[in-house]
Amino acid sequence: MAEILKISETEVKIGTDDGKVVTVPIASVAYANPQEGDKVNLYQDGKSYIVKRAATASLASENADGTKSINKHLFVWVGNFLFGGLGVDRFLRGQIGLGICKLLFNWCTLGLWELIDWIISLIKAYGSAYGDVDNITFDAKGNYTK
Repeated sequence: MAEILKISETEVKIGTDDGKVVTVPIASVAYANPQEGDKVNLYQDGKSYIVKRAATASLASENADGTKSINKHLFVWVGNFLFGGLGVDRFLRGQIGLGICKLLFNWCTLGLWELIDWIISLIKAYGSAYGDVDNITFDAKGNYTK
């Protein structure tokens, strides 16, 4: 599996498993919003290349800059709506301490903590902050990056 090493306005440098660096035009990237550190599959068609994002096995992935990225639909509806009372949303964000607190004490708030977290995630994910992208990104502390 290859990894995007550097992105400029016109080209993308991709490191391959065998230690080579391949430079391709930015138009060869077949997905929106490529980031440095993305795991990709690199296909060669004659002299041109096609770059596709590699499928990840985990629900959340950590980027090269320490941020965590997760599909916004899974985060809001599965992590927050269905399992928010168990602190799953906080664990996905990397906030382990708050996840444990939410798991143990959400019942004390009669589910209010879960409801507020769900409303905030709905507004962030489907509002202007992340409305045009498929992934939500969190910084190293678990805060929304936008």
